[in-house]
Parts: sequence; structure tokens; C-alpha cells
Amino acid sequence: MSDANRAKGFTTFGEVMQFTPPDMPGDVFLDATIEHLFAGVWARPGLGVRERRLVTLTILMGMGNEMTLRLHFGAAMKSGDLSDTEIDELILHVAHYGGWPQAAVASQVVRQLRAERT
Repeated sequence: MSDANRAKGFTTFGEVMQFTPPDMPGDVFLDATIEHLFAGVWARPGLGVRERRLVTLTILMGMGNEMTLRLHFGAAMKSGDLSDTEIDELILHVAHYGGWPQAAVASQVVRQLRAERT
């Protein structure tokens, strides 16, 4: 990938995730994350960051991975893309369509993030 595309990926990553990852050229996974996922997918014009964030959080809740949920809910809270009320409604909605146990994990992650915020 080009240097411009890599820079775009880092900029988009920072906007979405609310932190800057280490720049480790040659790290295959990080390179793909920056140059494909963030420079390509997250930066596409069809959906905004907020819409992509809602889709991503819904999928991640279905998977139930606490670490990834923590990263993405934390970014949503820090960026202000989703209010506390919107996050609560998203979790409740997913509970009914995606499963109560998965939503319970998400709810616990959000509780912890809110406690850390205050």
C-alpha cells in the first residue's frame, strides 16, 4: 500500500478507535488492519462512522468477546458517537434479537467503562 493510504488508515483508526496504534511496518496483522480495514472499509463513503459503529457493536455483541467490546464501546463513549441512552437501547435491542447472554456481557462491559469514566 502507499504511504498516503497508510496515513489515511491511521487517521481513520484514530477517529474510530480514539487512540493511535503503534506503527510497526511489517507486522502483517497490523498492516492489514490499518491499510485495509481502516483505510478501506471504515473510510468508505456509504456509511458514516456512527452507522458503522452500530453495526460493528451489534456483531461484536453476538460474538461476546469482552476485550473487543471494551475497545469498541469505549471508543463509542469517548467519541460521543453514541450517548449512554443509545448504548443502553442498543444492548436491550440486541438482547431480544441476538441473545440475552451476549447482551448481558455487553451490559457488564459498559457498566465497567462507565465506572472508570467517573
